[in-house]
Amino acid sequence: MSRRGTVAAAVAGVVVAVALVVAATGPSVPVLSRPVSTVTFTEVPTTTVQPTSSPVSPVTSFRDVAPSPPSPLWGLLVQVVIALVAIGVLAVLAQIVIALLRRPRLVRHDEPVFEAPDVPEELLAGARAGIDLLLTGEPRNAIVAAWLALETSAAATGLPRDPAETSTEYTARVIGTWAIDRDRLADLAALYREARFSVHDLGEIHRDRAVADLRVLSADLERVAAAVPGPAPERADDAR
Repeated sequence: MSRRGTVAAAVAGVVVAVALVVAATGPSVPVLSRPVSTVTFTEVPTTTVQPTSSPVSPVTSFRDVAPSPPSPLWGLLVQVVIALVAIGVLAVLAQIVIALLRRPRLVRHDEPVFEAPDVPEELLAGARAGIDLLLTGEPRNAIVAAWLALETSAAATGLPRDPAETSTEYTARVIGTWAIDRDRLADLAALYREARFSVHDLGEIHRDRAVADLRVLSADLERVAAAVPGPAPERADDAR
């Protein structure tokens, strides 16, 4: 190293040494410190607020409010509705009971001591007229007219009629007095009720059934009237 460089290094060392001595003897300066606030606060005197003399109404709880009583008109309306529903239910039940009680039934005379009377001529004539009526007009009208001819002839026989019987039940019971095909009688009665009270169309198939039924019944009545023995017909308890 040259002389000039040596002198510069010595001077620099002296300056660093002097700086260290000054730093060691001076007041300590914190490296990390909280900033000092320069804002000043003025104390405000506190005052006491006196309550006003005006009364404050207490708050009423919802639990303290009593429910208003129901209107008498509303209760009356509910009773009327319940009564109407009950009347409707009773009316439906009454119709069902009446329909069951008025169901046509064929009375069988199975007692050994029973002896069927002679077949009245009026009944034979009514069966023949019914066949002729079935062959003319619309099927519905023809079936109704043929059965009504049987009802007229049955009434003309003078056989007693139960006051609770309908004309259809009476006619079926009168014709069923003799040994006839009761299945055919029941089917003819069912066709009459269908033609009389239904609203759907009836066709030639219904007419053909009615003609076949009445021809068998007419032949059975003719055979009984002539006292010609024949095969025992099948019997049905109830008319369909």
